[in-house]
Amino acid sequence: MENPSVNLEKSPANSPRRHGGWFGVILILAGLIIFAQQAGWLGPRVNWWALFILIPAFGSLSGAYYAFQYSQRFNTAVRSSLGSAVVLFTLTFMFLLGLDWSVYWPLMVIAPGVSVLLNGFGGREGLNMAFWIGLGAVYLGFGFLGINTGWVDLRNRFEPYNWWALAILIPAFGALIMASISMVQKQRPGKIIGLVIFAILMAGTGLIAFFSANWSLFAPVLLIAAGLGILLGIFGEKSQA
Repeated sequence: MENPSVNLEKSPANSPRRHGGWFGVILILAGLIIFAQQAGWLGPRVNWWALFILIPAFGSLSGAYYAFQYSQRFNTAVRSSLGSAVVLFTLTFMFLLGLDWSVYWPLMVIAPGVSVLLNGFGGREGLNMAFWIGLGAVYLGFGFLGINTGWVDLRNRFEPYNWWALAILIPAFGALIMASISMVQKQRPGKIIGLVIFAILMAGTGLIAFFSANWSLFAPVLLIAAGLGILLGIFGEKSQA
């Protein structure tokens, strides 16, 4: 049987020729940008050196393509490579255009959020908790970006409540959906209990933050979550008996 590591080294996704090709493209783009800057066609804020970040970015994108070609599935390898590409392309975009980090820093919340969200596609349920956590992060990033750029101010839309608390409630909502699906599919009780407890804790934290309530209320939330966990465990054991 042939060694898998040998196949990996010989695969097109890891070919030195492929990486060399991307390096050549980046050099050409860098040369064109430098020429355009010296000719006065571009502003001085364009950082041509940021193009070199595109080498690993295109490498991740190509890795996702070849992983999909090999498996014919949107598996973990494909999702992880795509997520890395999203983060690297965003970083390149910010450096290349010389964006003000004090304004556009939420892009570096959105990009990792998209990366986590992509890793949420998988499993028998179709989605896992990574999807909901990533969705919450993307919402949070877009909210801060809208405030910083003046595009939309969620503070005014949700006043007097805290708009950012929805980023906590989104995973709570997702956990409840997944717990319901797991119950319908009659999956193991431990997983259902874990999802319900996670949903209660996140929902309690999110609601307290959303309404600016007293954080001393978090203690009862913990007790409720623990009590439900015990009850679900008891009923789960009876159903399996």
